[in-house]
Amino acid sequence: MNVCVTGGTGFIGAPLCRALLSQGGTVRMLSRKARPSHPGLEVVPGDLLESGDQLLDFIEGCNTLFHCAGEIKDVSLMYDLHVRGTSNLLKAVSEKIRKTGEPFHWVQLSSTGAYGKRAVSKAQHSSIDEHCSPAPAGEYEVTKTISDELVISFSKVEPLFTYTILRPSIVVGPEMPNQSFFQLSAMVRKRLFFYIGNLPSLSTYVHVNDVVRALMMCAFDARAKGQIFILSNDCLLSEVIGSMAKAYNVSEPRVRIPEGVLRLLVSLTSPLIKLPLTHERIDELVKCVGYSSEKIKQTIGFEFENTIPQTMHELLSQFIKKTNSKAVVDND
Repeated sequence: MNVCVTGGTGFIGAPLCRALLSQGGTVRMLSRKARPSHPGLEVVPGDLLESGDQLLDFIEGCNTLFHCAGEIKDVSLMYDLHVRGTSNLLKAVSEKIRKTGEPFHWVQLSSTGAYGKRAVSKAQHSSIDEHCSPAPAGEYEVTKTISDELVISFSKVEPLFTYTILRPSIVVGPEMPNQSFFQLSAMVRKRLFFYIGNLPSLSTYVHVNDVVRALMMCAFDARAKGQIFILSNDCLLSEVIGSMAKAYNVSEPRVRIPEGVLRLLVSLTSPLIKLPLTHERIDELVKCVGYSSEKIKQTIGFEFENTIPQTMHELLSQFIKKTNSKAVVDND
């Protein structure tokens, strides 16, 4: 097994490389500065924004690529990395296929952000699935969706090229760069969390380990070729909050504040002081729209290892150890 990985030092790419190495074979990672950290991991110096021989060197001898590179912080870099970088890599793959006549499979790590925010009735829960048309909103979501479209378009003109696109929701793990999940847990631990509105909200998280397993299945299961898969381990927000409270051995939050009252308060005070609660954060906490993972389950037999509430104790323990936090989880 010889595979290539972009974004191999990232939150998802790094555990993916470790999982691939555990299966044997060689894993080749494109990096501007990293050095090999595991036996069998080959680091090829290069940059997705530099077209030419270095990208051909990167994919030489490989017929499977995991494209996990992504920029989540600097908006000014997103178009170049997600669109130009993907285009440059596709050109290298095209040249490789022309020279070797060998098939090539591309696994693209995307995001449910491609579907945007759906306006639906709050009277009932609903789900987004792969039949929904893309409607990305932010720069990250728009540029990642353009990247997906480049991959799909190339497959239509190159018969030896196949792809699978995986669109996970909010990926959680102790190394996650966005700390909102653990900030939420801190609010629960400090007994500061409260629910918003009267209706049960949804949480749309997925564990990084499940994302890694899904990526590997997308690479090596022929049934995944030509498919787009959503991956989200949805559950009620109250189940997530309850598991956080249990892990910290504190009482579960019971307070509910009317959504309209809270939004008015945020609107009136946000011009004057910086609040931890924004309208966007309120949107997340009253969310009634989830994501369906039925397609990946039915097509390639994927199953989640555990629910997010079931993994909460381990998640929080690992995060506390990583950050040297003074918080303590209950071991009972």
